[in-house]
This record gives sequence, C-alpha cells and structure tokens, in this order.
Amino acid sequence: MGGATDSVGGATDSLRETTSGLGGGGPWHSPNSDVYHNNPSCQTGNSIDPENVRQGTGGKSLCGECERLNSSGGPVGNLTGL
Repeated sequence: MGGATDSVGGATDSLRETTSGLGGGGPWHSPNSDVYHNNPSCQTGNSIDPENVRQGTGGKSLCGECERLNSSGGPVGNLTGL
C-alpha cells in the first residue's frame, strides 16, 4: 500500500486535507509558531508542514494574516473602489 509520500506534489495536497480535516475549518496552529490560524486562505497557515499541524488555538494569538483576511470579507474585500 502506498503512503502519503508517493509523489513530490503530494505535500500540498496532504496539507490541504490536513487543514480542511480539522473539524471543518476550525482553528489550527503549529507548535513551532506563536500564532494560530482560522482562515483557509491564509498563506502562512497553509504553509505549515502537515506533521506540525495541530487542531485548536494552542492558547496563541490569531495570525495577523488571518485577521486581515477575516475582516476583508473575501478575496476582494476592502480593495474594491480604491
């Protein structure tokens, strides 16, 4: 049986599965970071190695990138009409 490391491109796919598998988009964090993430569009949160992804906030502060994404209301957010 094949493992999760069968292909080089598999790392990104397994990370998406890991973060999306955390209770339907709930908060996640890395033990190596001072912040937690709760926005699936956060580049920083999505760059955590799958083996370091932990469910929950870990008692950490919200990532600044997640905070901006959450307050923008979507991909276009507050940039419209500038």
